[in-house]
Amino acid sequence: MSSVILALVIAAIVITIKVPMKEGLDIAGGVRVVLQAQTEQLPKGQTWDANKYLPSIIRIIRNRIDIQGVAEPLIQGKGTDQIIVELPDIQNKDEAIAALQSTARMEFRQLQNVKTARHPGAKYSMSVEKDDSGNEIYHFTDAAGNDVPTAKIIAESRLILTGDDISPKSEATKDQQKMGANVVAIEFTRTGKKKFADFTRRNVGEHLAIIMEDRILSAPEIREPILDGRAIISGNFTTEEAVKLAETINAGALPVPLKVIQVTQVEATLGQGSVDKSVTAGAIGLAAVVLFMVIYYLLPGLVADLALIIYALLTLAAFKLIHVTLTLPGIAAYILSIGMAVDANILIFERLKEELRSGKTLKSAIDAGFSRAFTSIFDSNMCTIITCAILIYYGTGPIRGFAVVLALGVAISMFTAITVTRTILYLLVNTGVATHPALFGLRRQWVTGRTGRQINVVKHMYLWFALSAAVLIPGMIFWGMGGLHRGIDFTGGSLLQLEFKQPADTAKIDSALTSVGLSGSMIQKSTSDPREVFVRSKFIPQEDITKVKDAIAAKAGEFTVQSQEQVGPSVSKELETNAVMAVLLASIAIILYLAIRFSVGGFVQGLRFGVCAVVATLHDVAVIIGAFAILGYFLHWEIDSLFVTAVLTVIGFSTHDTIVIFDRIRENLKHKSRGEAFDDLVNRSILQSFARSINTSLTVVITLTALYIFGAHNIRQFVFALLLGVVTGTYSSIFNASQFLVLWQRITGEGVGSTLSVHANVVKAKDLKPLEPVQESVQEPAIAAAVAEAGAKPSGTAKPKAKKKKSNKRRY
Repeated sequence: MSSVILALVIAAIVITIKVPMKEGLDIAGGVRVVLQAQTEQLPKGQTWDANKYLPSIIRIIRNRIDIQGVAEPLIQGKGTDQIIVELPDIQNKDEAIAALQSTARMEFRQLQNVKTARHPGAKYSMSVEKDDSGNEIYHFTDAAGNDVPTAKIIAESRLILTGDDISPKSEATKDQQKMGANVVAIEFTRTGKKKFADFTRRNVGEHLAIIMEDRILSAPEIREPILDGRAIISGNFTTEEAVKLAETINAGALPVPLKVIQVTQVEATLGQGSVDKSVTAGAIGLAAVVLFMVIYYLLPGLVADLALIIYALLTLAAFKLIHVTLTLPGIAAYILSIGMAVDANILIFERLKEELRSGKTLKSAIDAGFSRAFTSIFDSNMCTIITCAILIYYGTGPIRGFAVVLALGVAISMFTAITVTRTILYLLVNTGVATHPALFGLRRQWVTGRTGRQINVVKHMYLWFALSAAVLIPGMIFWGMGGLHRGIDFTGGSLLQLEFKQPADTAKIDSALTSVGLSGSMIQKSTSDPREVFVRSKFIPQEDITKVKDAIAAKAGEFTVQSQEQVGPSVSKELETNAVMAVLLASIAIILYLAIRFSVGGFVQGLRFGVCAVVATLHDVAVIIGAFAILGYFLHWEIDSLFVTAVLTVIGFSTHDTIVIFDRIRENLKHKSRGEAFDDLVNRSILQSFARSINTSLTVVITLTALYIFGAHNIRQFVFALLLGVVTGTYSSIFNASQFLVLWQRITGEGVGSTLSVHANVVKAKDLKPLEPVQESVQEPAIAAAVAEAGAKPSGTAKPKAKKKKSNKRRY
């Protein structure tokens, strides 16, 4: 296995060096395109309505950009008939812009005045030829043999169906009846299927033309009724053309053509200075995490740091191989996945220390530690991956990007924690350098045995509930009072295009805007002309525009306003709806998954774990929303698309953290002492998981604190939301989620002393043994000495005594 890991690391290093990383608008900047809707080309009888057509055009543009593989573009309506599209700096930029302009309007029309077997007396004749490329070219002539323009034939034809009648399930395929020719298979909607069936049933022998943008792709003769709602578009396509046509059909048709009226290169939306500061802050935070792991876990911590470096290499290589676009939401997901990677190692090391304290040999302790930590790692990461899969399916833009990065990171973290860390530990043990007790930090504990017996978390559950209520209720009150302000991502606002007399200083512009109550504005400088700046802010009333201009001029120098427009939101209603739907479906999926995996006493018992985990997670989300409502009320903080990312991150962290504690409860339920109350079992499980919960949270908090202190000011609200979420997530996992389980048991069971019914072996307290048989081998002397000093008896070294005073201590 070590050779496989080495090969993967070498390959990852090569890929990381050779393959460039795709970066998003917020990090690397890109190209800004302004499109003008050609409203005069609306079909006859229709009038331009911005409220009706602009949202539809924006949705179709977003679909087309997704087809190009461009991640997280910025798309906004401007005025009543323009659209702003910002794309990351991509190689196929010209192709992507060209794809935005065509209408891709598809129509199915009956060629009414063209001769057929049914209508031999029609006034036009049709002939088909093929050009040098093999494309079908349709010619029409009248009775005198004169050519008739195709546009005239189309104008006199009868419209049967449009692209709106086609479901977005078209795909390029091969037509075996035409020697494997490339075709596009389409499927109609329910309404389209009925229309198509009715028409083909009544018009056998007629020509049905398939037209896209006034070009006849094909005009086959209807030979029989088509009732299954499917059809094939042929046209001598290449494979690439067939795929592109299918994708275009799926993306939808524009109601009017769009014309490019401006193209500008712009810098990162965060500002290059902000990006540099954030990278430095992230490096400081990760360095602090590496140091913490070594200080607390010593040799295992050093191994975890090495595994973390390998994890970083593998994930970066994977991101580059599958062309993941790195954006700020992606970085948030990456930080979360790093926290989960560290958490997996912490779980293993805490288990390893428990096994060593119980008297196992080093090798058997490593095996048992990994074995017992695996179920917790697997279940928590599976819930994360399930959530990511739903977010990828329903989400768009930043939500989908976040989910892709997190899912990939979690999958790789499981490999590095289970395989890489284990392999390195075995290598160290086999060399004989890892047998000194000081190397394993056996004495490092947040809760010692004596302290643990004095702490009863469950006993004070109502105090923890009261503390949560004390935080939640004010937040909900201020939310109801309108304290949660939606930023320009959700509401739209004003767009100013400014031209300075000297190269613009974005930091000074931002300071000026903040001084007049426009904090959080997005400021982008053109890379082609450093004097040109685009400012997106919340809506500026006409009476306040002079005050804003004076403030900017006073701090950033003289300028002229090139344009001032009102712009729409960059986060559509559809994205908001899909995000909420995804979270709801993910919650249901988590409940069902945990109900199955935690069904120690049956499905209903397992259902309790799922419901309590989701309730605890909702508690954390409510805390963040309430906190931002309070801060919005007093400090005018606003929520934006990054806030949505922060909430998703907290959901992932909180669920992960809760499942780890629930896993310990599940394990203890299978090996509980006779008569042990469920309250006591849960309390024991919390204390056993306490070090892991605190240490995992600390590693993430250290990184986020560095980002908050040393990072750019324009991401501090985002980082604050993450920090608050991690802290409240840890609190709810320890003090709320498990207490919900106990409260549920008290309501449905027999009170404080009730026991959860399980299908497992129950043993007396004095007969409790390690969960796996201890190998009867001689323990390493140094480890044995440390265990003996800690009060435990090494296996294979203790002599049996005839009589022994009963001890009240339990060994778990």
